[in-house]
Amino acid sequence: MGPTGQGEQPRTVRRLRAPGWRDLRLLVGLLLVVLSVAGGARLVAGLDDTRPVYAAARDLVPGQPLEEGDLVPVQVRLGEGASHYLDAGTPVSDGTYLLRGVMEGELVPGAAVGTEREALDKTVNVPVDAQAVSGLTSGTPVDVWVSRRDTEAVGEAYLDPELLLAGAVVDRVAEESGGLGARIGGSSVSLVVPADRVGDVIGAVDQDSRLTLVPAPRTQVGSDG
Repeated sequence: MGPTGQGEQPRTVRRLRAPGWRDLRLLVGLLLVVLSVAGGARLVAGLDDTRPVYAAARDLVPGQPLEEGDLVPVQVRLGEGASHYLDAGTPVSDGTYLLRGVMEGELVPGAAVGTEREALDKTVNVPVDAQAVSGLTSGTPVDVWVSRRDTEAVGEAYLDPELLLAGAVVDRVAEESGGLGARIGGSSVSLVVPADRVGDVIGAVDQDSRLTLVPAPRTQVGSDG
């Protein structure tokens, strides 16, 4: 039987051809899908830009040391504002105290915590001679000298000065003479003193003693010399 015998169907020969525009459109479509998926993943990651900060687990009062259980980490999305709060990614060091009260559930500002000295030191207004405040500014360390009244002398007289407190720190100097805690012709200075020395300073003021502030090289609040 010949090659074109009865019942035999002619075979179709398929030839290779160059990709057409439909194939290119398919490739472009696949590329767009890949880019869309990648962009969506980046968008989701950006929306989850949260940072852990500490919140108060209970009401916290000024002057108390921070202990285990006082804080709880929470995830927040505050942008650059998160840097103003206590970072929960870093453990709170021992000896950290509350400088101001924080309510339960409130985020803890970094400025609300500090050292024991910062938490327990107190500010006391003392009257001084107006001319004696020259050169005193906020943060100036001073030694507090007291001249107590001589109760046995007639008229206004004072005993020899003695050191009452070494290394106190000036918090603020009154802008004008007079006012609360200042004598006529005098001025008032706010001093940061240790909590256990507040009574000594107030006692000297109440006894109408003469207080003199002498700038000191020390930068820390210390005890009497």
